[in-house]
Amino acid sequence: MQAEYQQIKFSDEDVANPDDYIAEGHYNPHRVRPWLLSDHGFVLAVAFADCLQDALDIAVDAGKLDSFQVNETEMADYGPDEDGIARLGNAGEAFDIEALDAVELPVPPFSFTALFNCMKSKQAH
Repeated sequence: MQAEYQQIKFSDEDVANPDDYIAEGHYNPHRVRPWLLSDHGFVLAVAFADCLQDALDIAVDAGKLDSFQVNETEMADYGPDEDGIARLGNAGEAFDIEALDAVELPVPPFSFTALFNCMKSKQAH
C-alpha cells in the first residue's frame, strides 16, 4: 500500500522507525512528527523525530541513506574543512546530503476503523 504527499509516493517499507509513530492528539511532549526524506522526488525514508537532525540520524542508522555516504578515498574531494559533509548517525559517518530534500509531513490521527477496513480490503484480494 502506498501514500502520496506533494506528488511523492511512499510506503510502510520506507519508514525507518515505525514504532516511534505518535498519532495526532496523543501525548507528544517532544513534538515527534514524520519527516519525508527524498532525492529529486524519489523517497529514501520516512523517519519519526522531533527535528530534522534526528530524522537524518535515524534514517542513516536504519541504512536508508547509504547512497549518500562518502568513503575515505572520496573525502579528499571535500577539502580539509569537509565542505558539504554532514556527520550523521550514531557513528558520525560522513554523508553528502546536499541533494537531499526533507519535508515535514502532517501527523495523521490514529483510526482503528481505517486500519481494520484496510486489512479487510487486503484480505478480499
